[in-house]
Amino acid sequence: MLKHTRFFVVTLFVFLALGFCLNSEPRVFSQVDQASSKLQTANVAVDQAFNAVFDAEKAGANVSSLLTQLNVAADDVAQAENAYRTGDSNTAAVQADSALPIAQQVMTEAQDAKQNASISQQNTFWSTISLTVIGVIVFVLALFLGWRWVKRSYISRLSEAKPTVNTQ
Repeated sequence: MLKHTRFFVVTLFVFLALGFCLNSEPRVFSQVDQASSKLQTANVAVDQAFNAVFDAEKAGANVSSLLTQLNVAADDVAQAENAYRTGDSNTAAVQADSALPIAQQVMTEAQDAKQNASISQQNTFWSTISLTVIGVIVFVLALFLGWRWVKRSYISRLSEAKPTVNTQ
């Protein structure tokens, strides 16, 4: 009977231990999946922010401060990836969460900078066109007034000249 009691106690202990292990496993998997999804979201956000900064730079915007902020977000994502690879899913989730708002802010500021740069380029274009038209008008007017002055001067000298007859 003692053997049956021991066997029963050991079997009960094994089932309880196995039950606790299986019960806690979904939480671990969901925690790892949550860290993985946060890391993936942060990576996508940093990639989108990089593309927005690149587009703003192509438009002619000053993106120096945006690149500094983007580097901070990329460093946070790199630290999150390292923590995830070492199995520290809590730190990975926290680092990914800290990178996400920075990347979103950089993306918003980059889009604003791109829009401002485009408006500035349009203003520069129209200023150049208007100054060119004004310059052409002033140049043509100066040529016309100069030609008129030369013409009057020539006619007055011609009218004051005394004709001489050449005899041979």
